[in-house]
Order: sequence, then structure tokens, then C-alpha cells
Amino acid sequence: MKTDDKQTKVIVPLNLVLDAIEMADDAWNQYLDIEKMEVVRLLEEPFMGGYDEENQELADMIEEGWRIRFFRLPTKFDIHEYSIMERFIWNLPEGRMQDTLENAIRGRGAFRRFKDTVRRFGIEQQWYDFQEAKYREIAVEWCEDHGFGYSGDNTQNKKEEAVNMEESGDGEELTWQEVSTEHIVQDEWIDFRRTAYRLPDGSIHEPFYNYSRRDYVVIVASDKDGKYLCVRQFRQGIREVTTEFPAGGIERTDGREYGPDRDISAENALEAAKRELLEETGYVSDDWEHLITVPSNATISDNYAYIFEAKNCRKSSGQHLDETEFLNVRRYSAAELEELIQKGAFPQAVHIMAWLLAQRR
Repeated sequence: MKTDDKQTKVIVPLNLVLDAIEMADDAWNQYLDIEKMEVVRLLEEPFMGGYDEENQELADMIEEGWRIRFFRLPTKFDIHEYSIMERFIWNLPEGRMQDTLENAIRGRGAFRRFKDTVRRFGIEQQWYDFQEAKYREIAVEWCEDHGFGYSGDNTQNKKEEAVNMEESGDGEELTWQEVSTEHIVQDEWIDFRRTAYRLPDGSIHEPFYNYSRRDYVVIVASDKDGKYLCVRQFRQGIREVTTEFPAGGIERTDGREYGPDRDISAENALEAAKRELLEETGYVSDDWEHLITVPSNATISDNYAYIFEAKNCRKSSGQHLDETEFLNVRRYSAAELEELIQKGAFPQAVHIMAWLLAQRR
């Protein structure tokens, strides 16, 4: 037993609370008897206005030991299954599946239609995992609200399994499970989120912040003299004017600005690269190569950078800048670029990676 302020702290097997949550319905009230550490149930409305002898005895015991020995467990109202369904839907990628499920939970028969729809889309297990995580949150919160400790959720076993899987080289058990997400800012440019995750050991931690933005291209462009085309512009993140390669966002064919289910290929990314090079520098090239596609910042962002090399660039026109773009074109030799990187005057990490990749070829 754990102790707290010299008093023995009650440790509740979490599975007892979880089982009660799963069995909750409007007809029964459920109570945890901490003396016997078991769940007891009583009808919400006794038959013909009264209990039989056995249940009346239990009702009297509960009244006498209320919040001393007996504690009411979460009810259907506390669990709010409809809200859990809503959160599950909100966490799905925008599109047909999300829209269909939102329509399914409107009006009478919402629960049946929801279950039929998740089965039709093949995401039953995803729903059950999400629901289980939410139930666990409710169970943990119930224990903490009553000052109880909790155990028996196999946390230690899960930790050992994760270690064993890591040693065997299988990374599947390292995956975090998203259990809740709050969209702090969600407009046409960015979806900035606060997320709670269930870790591989079963524990739930938050907040983790992450965001969605457009995928983009970076172009390592050199002209026929072997000089590299760069642009100088202000970057509000570090509040400095930087030197970097031409770059810009990729327009998606699905009409969205960002998010999963991207339909971008190297081919249409190349079209974006050609457009950005021309608009930002006025140069064009007939000699293109796709070097790599990498996550822009895998820790907090889900967008990707498509890196291209363009050789033998030639001047074709003037710049065609957007209304918020203010940049100047500069040409540097390889040695000058290396010096800029060493001095920290070429600070974009993905652009430095693009330079190093181009030099290896």
C-alpha cells in the first residue's frame, strides 16, 4: 500500500473501474466497495417502488457507507459516449469518411449508424482503440478525483514488452496512439494542434504540439557559369534576413492547403519547383533531378520538403513575386556558399541538407 500524509492510500484495480464504465447503462447505478474491492449494482428505479430484501440491505449499506466505503462509479452521463464519437470523428482526416460519419451521428439511431459506418470504412479497430483510451482517461480521472491510487493496467508488462520488441528489432510497439486532439488554430494556412498520446507503456501524456502546413519544394539551382542561385529575404521565425535557395509551396490537386492523404507526386512537385524558380529568380532550366523527399520537421510537423537540383539555368524573365514576397537574387560560387554555411549566414536546415546532397552527386 502507498501512504499519503501518514494515512494508507486506497489503491484501486483500474480494470474494475474500466469494466464498470463498459457496463454502464441508464437502468443501473454502480458503486465501488473499497472494503471488499468489488463493484456492486443497484437498479436506478426499484421494481414497484421498492427493493427486495437483499437489495434493500445493500441500499442501506451504501447509504450508511456513502463516500466512506461505497463510491458511485461513472454513469452513462459522465461517460458521454456521443462526445467520444464526436472526438473520434474530429480526429479523422478531413474528407468523405469524416463527412459520412458526421452525418451518421445526427438524429435518432446515431449509435447504430455510427457503428455500421466505421465497420463499412474498415476502421472498427481504430474506433475501439480510441474508445478504450477515452475510457481509461475517465477511469484514471475518477480515481484521482476520489484520492485513490490505481494499479493493474499492465503498465509494467507493456514496458517490458516494448523493451523486448526494441531488442528484437521490431519497431511496431514504439508507435504512439493519439487519444485526443484540440485544434488551437485551424485556418487555410495552418492547423496547429494540442494532442494527448498514449505511449508504448500504456501511459497517457500531454500536451504535445504539432501542426500541418503545405508541402514545399527547395531548388539547388546553378547557372551555366557554375554559380548557385540564391535569394535573400526576411524570415520572421528568427527575425533576420537570410540567404537560402529558391523555395515555395506546392499546390495540391485536391484543392486543400495541407493535411494527410496528400496526392502529390514527384512529377507535380517538379512543376511547382519550375514555377518557383522562375517566379523568384526569373531563371529556367531544362536539366532537373529530384534528389529526395523528406519530412520538413518530423517532430512537430506532417508536411514534406521535395528537394530538386536544376543545372545550367538561364535567365528568362524578371521576377514574378507574390504580394507578400520581397526578395533579392544573389549568385554564389560553391566556395562562397560553403563560407556562408560555416558562418551561419545560410541558416535553413533543409536547404543545407539539399546543398550537401547536391555536392555528393
